[in-house]
Amino acid sequence: MSVLSGRPLVFLLVVSAVLGGLMAGFFFAYSASVVLALRTLSASEYTTVMQEINEKVLNVVFGVVFFGAVVVPIGGAILVVLLGDWTTLSGQLFLAGVIVYLVGTFLVTARIHIPMNDHIATWSPTAPPDEWATVQARWRQWNHVRTTAAVVSFTLYLAAIASFGA
Repeated sequence: MSVLSGRPLVFLLVVSAVLGGLMAGFFFAYSASVVLALRTLSASEYTTVMQEINEKVLNVVFGVVFFGAVVVPIGGAILVVLLGDWTTLSGQLFLAGVIVYLVGTFLVTARIHIPMNDHIATWSPTAPPDEWATVQARWRQWNHVRTTAAVVSFTLYLAAIASFGA
């Protein structure tokens, strides 16, 4: 680990782990509870609840954590690469965590969940489309993917911190 990268990199690793852990917890809680409850709802109830959830999740606190869990690790990854710390175990673990998060969580959200949420927003709760159950199943499946990616990423961040300076 280079002398210049010590404190700033540790700070970025820790903040990345905190933000990544919050997102992993958010996605896990959703997968372990909300998704299960959504499976018990009728098409009309599902539409109403999903529209409400998708509206309420767009708030400042969630936005700061969601985007912070992308921006801070990217900043850390840039520092790791620029300072040559990508050759260390902690640097490699951290970069792996960033890649897993970006692909498995952020990209899945941007390319799969947001378009599905936008589609669900157009549904009428009194007359949901016939394919609602297919959308629900696809949404649930991809939520489990991003949950897994967020947990793996968080674990990699923790391993990077634990191996820092090794």
